Amino acid sequence: MIGIGKANKEATTCKLFYLAKYASGILFILSAAFLPLWFFFATCFIFCILSMTPFFRKAVALFRLTDEKKLKQLSFDFRLLAGILAVSFLAAFLIENDGSKFPVFLIFQALAVTIFSTRSWYSLFSKVTLYENVRDSEKFKNISLSYEFFLILLRVLGAFLAGVWVAYFTGHEMTIDFLNQLFFISIIGAFIGSLFESIPSQINANASIYLGALISMWILFALNYRTPFSETALAALFSVILSFLAYRYKIADTSALFSAAVLGILIILFTNIWWFVLLVAFFILGGGFTKYKFKQKKDAGLAESKTGIRSYENVFSNSIWALIIAVLCGILSLYPEWSGLTAPLAFAYVGTVATATGDTMASEIGVTAKGPTYMITNFRKARPGEDGGVSLLGEAACLAGSVIIGLMAFAFGMIDTFWIALAAAVVGGFLGTNIDSVLGAVLQKRGFLSNSGVNVVSTLFGAILSFAFYFLLF
Repeated sequence: MIGIGKANKEATTCKLFYLAKYASGILFILSAAFLPLWFFFATCFIFCILSMTPFFRKAVALFRLTDEKKLKQLSFDFRLLAGILAVSFLAAFLIENDGSKFPVFLIFQALAVTIFSTRSWYSLFSKVTLYENVRDSEKFKNISLSYEFFLILLRVLGAFLAGVWVAYFTGHEMTIDFLNQLFFISIIGAFIGSLFESIPSQINANASIYLGALISMWILFALNYRTPFSETALAALFSVILSFLAYRYKIADTSALFSAAVLGILIILFTNIWWFVLLVAFFILGGGFTKYKFKQKKDAGLAESKTGIRSYENVFSNSIWALIIAVLCGILSLYPEWSGLTAPLAFAYVGTVATATGDTMASEIGVTAKGPTYMITNFRKARPGEDGGVSLLGEAACLAGSVIIGLMAFAFGMIDTFWIALAAAVVGGFLGTNIDSVLGAVLQKRGFLSNSGVNVVSTLFGAILSFAFYFLLF
């Protein structure tokens, strides 16, 4: 009975701790209406210093946290976040004094995203103690996704309201365009925050959530790109549904789910829905062919880890150039003098997606080939699955993947001529995939590049080749 009573007290203390966190965070944001920037800098700086003194231990004693290891961890986490906030407010203060207008509301938006963490929200409704490792528990794993979706809504709402509140009291005009922009960056900041929280890291989750949300929202705000509220909400909904299906059918893990959602929202809003659907086709084909003859590949030691479930690293290493090209295309379309580049950028987009698709299909199907495998650099025989190894079956699979992407690009109206769409995809996809093999043989085998690094470089080459192909034609 004593043990149960102690556990209940510790769980109650944990709830009080996180309620205090929510209350102080919300109060901090509300006070932006009447307190100057230097005050926030000074407050965060003082908190950072106090976390290294006995005063911090006395304050933490109110929550009955006595474990020495947990005390050190809490002290470090608090000091890190307070220090990052202090630097943020100092930078904003210096920029303001230099005569430039700094979007101070971004700091408070990022803070709002940080407040609503999965760990703290879960602790409010479950019997856990401070700094208990709940992520490894089966109960947490079973409900964490539903918590995440709910918290994304809270994060979006919190970031948007914090942005409106602070922007209003710092002199920003509340126009429809400005509110649409705030909503746009709030959605992206919320998803980026959830993404950073889902990525295993030695860095404190609160610090990485804050920095990820702040930097991503700052970049988007600086681009001065905005879309109507309804379009932003529909893009987010569509991206989340597709990403959830990928998670549901074990194509993606939680980090990949949020990565794909971020990609989807940005690509749809900067271009259109069909550009994202083309990228989704790559994920579907990649996930499907990962399971092709999976037992045979597993027995041979050639199967993907985690039964082929993709992580955030897989998503971004194959899609980062697609995202950059889509964003660039959307921005250039706003300027008549640069809008002529949107057509070749569409070719580049098709090329980078075709490379990712061709490479994945070549790898997953090629390793099952019964015929010989050769090293692409010297055509000597190689082991199936060896970095730089190619086979006739793998090359055929690569070509097939590129053709599929070309057909879809034509069907979606990205390239309006059938044969040109096929040629653009094959030029980028087939050549880009073989460049991937060369990089694998030359750099990956020697440890200069990881598999993800090779994917990033080869998809860039695929984009460049298709981009150049446009100018050869026209």
